[in-house]
Amino acid sequence: MSTWTIPPGMTGNDDLIRIGTGAAVDELFGCPSHLGVKVRPRVVPRRRPWTPRPELEGFLLRPVTDALDRVEHDGIDEEEALAEVERSSPRLHPGLIEFTRRAVHGYLSAEVPDAGELVPVRDWWVISRPGERHWELFAWGRRYHSADGQHREIRLARSSNPADEVKIAIAAHVAAFGRPALWPRPWKEVFQTRTGPQVSYVRVVEVDLEGQRAEVRFQGTPTEAERYYAEHGRKRVAAIVAGGPEQPGPTCAQCKQLTSCGTLQRVPGVLGLTARPAPVRTVSVSDLRYYKTCPAQYHLRALKLPKSYEYSGEAELGQAVHAWLEEAHRGGRACDPAAMPTGKIPWTAGRWRVEGQLAKDGADMLRRHLEVCVFHQFEVPTEVRVEPRLAVHDTAAQAVVLAKPDMLYQEDGGWVWREVKTTTSRRSRWYHDDLLDEFPQLALAVLFLAHGVLGGEVNSARVELEVLRPRGAEIDVIDPTDPERVNKARHVVQRMAEPWRADEAFEARPGRDCRGCPVSKWCPSFPGVDVSNEEE
Repeated sequence: MSTWTIPPGMTGNDDLIRIGTGAAVDELFGCPSHLGVKVRPRVVPRRRPWTPRPELEGFLLRPVTDALDRVEHDGIDEEEALAEVERSSPRLHPGLIEFTRRAVHGYLSAEVPDAGELVPVRDWWVISRPGERHWELFAWGRRYHSADGQHREIRLARSSNPADEVKIAIAAHVAAFGRPALWPRPWKEVFQTRTGPQVSYVRVVEVDLEGQRAEVRFQGTPTEAERYYAEHGRKRVAAIVAGGPEQPGPTCAQCKQLTSCGTLQRVPGVLGLTARPAPVRTVSVSDLRYYKTCPAQYHLRALKLPKSYEYSGEAELGQAVHAWLEEAHRGGRACDPAAMPTGKIPWTAGRWRVEGQLAKDGADMLRRHLEVCVFHQFEVPTEVRVEPRLAVHDTAAQAVVLAKPDMLYQEDGGWVWREVKTTTSRRSRWYHDDLLDEFPQLALAVLFLAHGVLGGEVNSARVELEVLRPRGAEIDVIDPTDPERVNKARHVVQRMAEPWRADEAFEARPGRDCRGCPVSKWCPSFPGVDVSNEEE
């Protein structure tokens, strides 16, 4: 029996637990407390905050599913179904419409390995276990079965990375043992299941929407599905239901505990915006940079549309150096000079690989890092946190503001926020005269420290910029207690955040930046790589 208790600020009944494959995906990067509440539909906030509904659809696969329903269940032609979804969904961004059209075509065109004659099923398949707590397990996916109902198949649409084994295990378990049911309305009601044929064989197929490919991720008997679930799914599902500590981060804006979470700090005005009713959004400095380049690019990234690429050349080198340092300092330990790459051969760090001149430059940067590494100074730092995930709720801007310093450590009771930048340029000057203009994440760091977000001795806090070049390293320091620096930081962040917060359409801004846009293939306004006469 779960020992989970309703968190402060929440109310309702803990008598219905509903777990879907969506919770399993969230578990990979979500907050345990958020998940514990999410799988309990009858637990709600004591005070329900009102915010306007977002102007645009934010769930990538909703219009895809709607169109496929019309094709598979209502027998409507693909083009007609797409046109109907577009007409009935005025909240679709043009980029999402383009993705939907390609995704629907990709799904319907995918070559699925033959498993006999299968037909689409409207009903959901749900494992329902009544008791003191009513447990339900279901899977997001498209459902098919044979004419006699003994063979079942769940197809999972994939737009990015393959599903992990937990999601596959839940889907297989549900296909093998789930009973037919209609979607509950309202959500707090239980699935009303009914008896169905005994299942003898199940498959879970993952469909790559872009590649029009399908891969069988599981196939077997119900006994084999149960064994697979026991190995890959049961413990993780139990952990999701058990909940856990609050860990503020990317899921906060969607969490029912947003206004009552005891760990998420409320910092009205950190973005420098005037309070007004607005849909809650999540934002980072990277998001604001993308928005500044092109509002459509920001929005399509936020939708998590598949990207053509992300980094190349020197930018990829920077990621590799960062990844190497993150791993080297993990657990608050000093980096080992003997373990550093030599640059004579290609080297890897995390998912990054560099070779040739980039490998040599990166190896030289890492050796220069030893000159300024906090672990190789006279005093060993305390309370070291490497790549921590920070989040605050700006209640004026109605935004969950995210930040991920390269390192935090304490010195004389105050927090030091260090960011690392790499460059192969020999010149010491940047494009801007002020580092806060050049690197807005430093401006946000100043504001976090000035608002006391991290605690500690604020008067002893500072922001450090570590610049690594193949031929040298340097440290620049910014004082977050200097009113002039704080005002400058506030101006930098406010200037970027104000148009972003006011925008509800996120229209494209075609120009030279389209050449390097990783989501340009979804943008109807993309002018092509041969962009001429654009404005600077």
